Order: sequence, then C-alpha cells, then structure tokens
Amino acid sequence: MKLLLVLFVVFISVVQAKENDLYFNAGLIGMSMDYREYDDNSQILDSEKSDFSQMMGIELGLSYVLNAADDDFSQFDVVFERIVGKTDYVGAYLHSGGGYGSLQGKTLNTIVNFDVDYLYGLGITPRVHLLAGAAFGYRSWERSLSANQVETYNWAYAAPKFGLQYVKELLKITFMLGYKYGISPQMSATGINDTFKLGSANTLDTSLKVNYSIRPKTAVYATYVYENQEIEKSNVVYSSDGTGYLEPASTANNQYIKFGFTFKY
Repeated sequence: MKLLLVLFVVFISVVQAKENDLYFNAGLIGMSMDYREYDDNSQILDSEKSDFSQMMGIELGLSYVLNAADDDFSQFDVVFERIVGKTDYVGAYLHSGGGYGSLQGKTLNTIVNFDVDYLYGLGITPRVHLLAGAAFGYRSWERSLSANQVETYNWAYAAPKFGLQYVKELLKITFMLGYKYGISPQMSATGINDTFKLGSANTLDTSLKVNYSIRPKTAVYATYVYENQEIEKSNVVYSSDGTGYLEPASTANNQYIKFGFTFKY
C-alpha cells in the first residue's frame, strides 16, 4: 500500500508539472460473484454467489494524457473502487461433518481496489491503436460470514496489460486483456492471531469499454469486465486452543458492469 501512495504522489507531481489533458471519471458498479473453495481432492467446500443487483459500488478515477497525437498517445490513470453487498452462501459449519449445502445463508462483502496505471497506444491504422501498459494495485476483500467469523483477504499486485482501441469521431471502444500477479497475498480471520499466507492470488481479466462524448468536455461510458481469480491454499495456522486451520484453494469468476461520466479539465 505504501508503494501505491508513492506512485500516487508521483502522478500528482507530473500532473502539476505539465499542461496536458486531465480527466475525472465517476461511475456506478454492479458486480456478479461466483466464488468457490475446494479441498485437496478438488471437491467443493463452500461457495458465494450474487447477481449484479446484490453487490454495488462506486468507481472514481483520474486520467492524465501525456500526449494524444494521431499516431500515438500515453496516459497515467489512478482508479479507486469500493463495492459492498451480500452474496448467497452455501457450505457447512467448520468441523461439523456436514457436507456441502448443509449450511446456507448470506455473507456481507466489502471489496476495495486501488491502482495506478500507465498505458501507451500506438496507431496501427488511422482509427485503431495497439495498447500496452502496466498497473500496480492493491485489493482488499472483507468477507463477513457472521458477526463471529470475518475473513479479510488482501494483497498488492503487478499487472501487465495489452489491448486494442478503436476511435471514430465521438466514439471510443477499448478492449483490454490483463494479468494481475498477487504480491504477498494473505488473509486474517476472527479469533486467530496469526495471518494466513496464501500460496498465490492471481487474476486474469478482460474488459470492453465504450466511451461516447456528449459535450466537448463530457463523455459517458459503459464497461464490462470479466475476471478469473485463482487462490492457492495457505499455510496451517493455529488458534489459541491449538486447533489448526488453513484457507483452502479457491476460484472466482466475477463480472462487473460499470456506467459513468468522464469530465475533461
């Protein structure tokens, strides 16, 4: 998180030092979650599912375009997201002996993402740019299964990304493919003092964004994002009574729909 704050300060310094295009982005997010945990035999232990109306949030961002020539452009982005909502939980009580589905309920989730991006676009035709860039970010997911069982996952990540952008007059369509490599992923849980060290936490994501200018300095946008997240199981951590616990391996297939406005300064 400290690295991200340093990058943010650098971003603001660059913006203040030059006179180029600065954009502010603000939007709403709907998230569909399909999260599943597995034992060592790949048998499902529990799951969390939601549709787009159950988990909602906001997206805020700054985009600073260093140059925007016909044949190339480059820009920095700072993006903050916060999503809150309930998922449908299916699983079992710990050490109960009950199988998957013996316990059903609701889980309250809070997800926070913050990242700093750099993107370069090279014109390959008058209307099409080839895109390449990288991001450094931080993700936190608080998973409240009950008042007495709260799990918090968090990690930093580095993310190379590639894509294509089509521009025609007031319309801009951008497709991106990225891979987020989790750095020092971990999880904390209520009642356990030690931190679970996750084996890995990596995410493959794709996105399609449509941006349309409605005024000289105002545009509307809509974005669809799909991500596949994989977490490897953690080390064994012991509670105060000597019971050993571990965070199992998991997968998440999440989708996001975003609508918002972009304002040019």
